[in-house]
Amino acid sequence: MFFKKYIAYILLLLVNASTLNAQIVEADKEYDIKKGENYHGFKDAKGNWVVKPIYRFTYWYKDWQYGICKQTDNGPSALVDKYGKIVVGFDSYISYFINDGFIQCEAADGSKALCDMQGKVIIPLGKYKGYYIDGKEFIQCEAADGSKALCDIHGKVIIPLGKYKRYYIDGEGFVHCEDANGTTALCDNKGNEIIPLGKYKSITIMSSNLAYVYSLGGKQGALDLEKRSICVPLEYEQVWLDKDECVNSELFFIVKRNGKYGAFAQGREVISCEYDDWLSFTNGVATAKKDGEVKLIKNPLRQEGGAQIMMAGNAQGAKKKRGPAVSRYPAPNSDVDKNIPVAKSSNKNSFAVIVANENYPDAPVPYSLNDGRMFKEYCNKTLGIPEKNISLYEDATYGNLIEAVEKIKNIAEAFDGEASLIFYYAGHGFPDEKQSTAYLLPIDGNAGDITSTGYSLAKLYDQLARINLKSSIVFLDACFSGAKREDQMLSQSRGVAIKVREEEPKGKMVVFSAAQGDETAHQLEEKGHGLFTYYLLKQLQAKGGELTMGELSDFVTKQVKRQSVVINNKKQTPEIIPSPSLSTTWRDMKLK
Repeated sequence: MFFKKYIAYILLLLVNASTLNAQIVEADKEYDIKKGENYHGFKDAKGNWVVKPIYRFTYWYKDWQYGICKQTDNGPSALVDKYGKIVVGFDSYISYFINDGFIQCEAADGSKALCDMQGKVIIPLGKYKGYYIDGKEFIQCEAADGSKALCDIHGKVIIPLGKYKRYYIDGEGFVHCEDANGTTALCDNKGNEIIPLGKYKSITIMSSNLAYVYSLGGKQGALDLEKRSICVPLEYEQVWLDKDECVNSELFFIVKRNGKYGAFAQGREVISCEYDDWLSFTNGVATAKKDGEVKLIKNPLRQEGGAQIMMAGNAQGAKKKRGPAVSRYPAPNSDVDKNIPVAKSSNKNSFAVIVANENYPDAPVPYSLNDGRMFKEYCNKTLGIPEKNISLYEDATYGNLIEAVEKIKNIAEAFDGEASLIFYYAGHGFPDEKQSTAYLLPIDGNAGDITSTGYSLAKLYDQLARINLKSSIVFLDACFSGAKREDQMLSQSRGVAIKVREEEPKGKMVVFSAAQGDETAHQLEEKGHGLFTYYLLKQLQAKGGELTMGELSDFVTKQVKRQSVVINNKKQTPEIIPSPSLSTTWRDMKLK
C-alpha cells in the first residue's frame, strides 16, 4: 500500500514538472476541471493541464490560490499550489485551512496539525483541536477540553495548557492572560508573569513602560511597567496620559473623580479634581470650567516651585459680574457716532460677537472701547441685529474668548445652519516669532508667552469654520506685527516689526483685516476711533447698511490706505481674505 502511494506521488511530480509557471484558469464554478465522469484535475490559462485529471475529487480555492486533490472519495487529500506542486502530501489529512501564513491540516478524528506554507510540520497531529494565529509572534492552541496554550511561531510552548482561559496580545508584545473569573494577568513575550492573576480586573497597555489598570470594583489607575509599581492610585473614574504635558520625564495625567476633573503628577494631584470640564492643555495652558466660569490654568510642572497659576476667571470659584470697562480716552463724538441709520426690518437670524480690548496693563489700545461700542450700535440699528443677539466683551480675558466661541457653537446648533455671524475684534494682535503665526492678545495674556496665553488666529478661523453657520464675517482692527497703534513696539525686546504668515479662512468666511503683513493698525485721533473702524462705520452710515462686501472692501481699503499715509506718514493697507469656497462670490455678499 505504501509502495503504491509513493509511486502515485512520483508520477504526479513528473507530469507537472513542465508547467511550474502555469496559472489556474477559472472554470464554470469551482475551478474543478473534469475529464469524463470519474477523474478531475486543473488547467492553466492556456488550457494546459497543471494537475492531470487523475483524481477522484479536486477543488480549487481562489482566495488561497491552492487546491485540494483526493485519490479516493473518502481518503486523505493533498494540497497543491497554482503551479501543480504538492505542498502537503497524501498523509492522514482530509481537509486544510490556510490562515495568516500557516496551513491547518485536519485529520479524520478532528485533530489538527499546523504546517508552514512550505508544508513543514510545526505542531503535529494529536496535541490540539484548533489554532488561532495571533499576529506574527504567537499561536494560540486550543485543546479538546477548551483550555488553551500559547506557542511561538515555531511551535515552542510559551504558556502551557490549563493555566489561563484566553489570551490577548497587544501591540507592545505583552500577553494578557484571562482566567475563568475574568481577572487578568500580564506576561511578557517569553511567558514570564509580570502581573499575577487576582490583582486587577483588566489591564490596558499604553506603551512599553505604561499601562492603565482597573480594579475589581471598576476604579482606574496607572502602572509603571518598568518599575512594576502604581504611578496613579486606583481611585479614579478615568485616567489618561497627556503626553504633551510631561516635563523632564515626569508623567502628567488628567484624572476624573466624582464627575470632576483634575491632574495627577509626581505622586499627587497637582490640580485638584474640581473642574466641570476636562482640562484641555495646549503649550502648557489648559482651559476648564468651574461653576459655569471658564478658567485658564497653567501646568504646575512648568512653573517655578510647582505653583498652579490661575490665568482667567476668579480663583475662589464664585463668579462675579463685571461692570462696563472704563476708558481712559474721550468718549465717541465724531460724525460716525451721530445720525446712525436705522434698519426697517430685523435680522433675527443674525448674531454679532464684539471684542473690544483697550485696558491692557502695560500697553492700552487707544479708542478700542469706542470702536467696539459704536460697532455694536451699528449692528443693532443699521444692520437690524436684535440687541439680544449681540454679545459685547469689553477688556476680554482668555476665558471670555473661549466663552464667546462656545456661545456661537450653541447658537449655531439651535439654528440648524440658518444663523449668520459677524465677529469683530479691536485690540492687540501679536506674532509668535518662531512660527510667524498670529494671535489675538487677551487682556490677561502675556506677549512674552503668546503661544500659551494668546488666542491663535488660525484656531479662531478653524473653530468658526467647524460651526454650522450660514456665513461668518470677521473684522479685525488689529495688527500682528508686534506694534501698538501709536507705532511703538508692544514688546520692548524687539526693535523691528514681524511679518506673520497669512492664515487662510475656512468654511463660509470672509475676513476684513485692518493691516497687512508687518504694518501697524493706527488710530484716527481726531475721530476717537481706530482708522480701520472709522471708515468701516463711515461706509455703513453712508449706505445705511445696504451694501455688498465688495463695495465695503473697496471703500475701506481706499480710504484707510490714503489717510494713513497723509495723517500718519505710514502705510496701512487693509486686506480682505475670503475662504476658498467664497473666492468667486464674496464680493456680492451683503451684511444684512
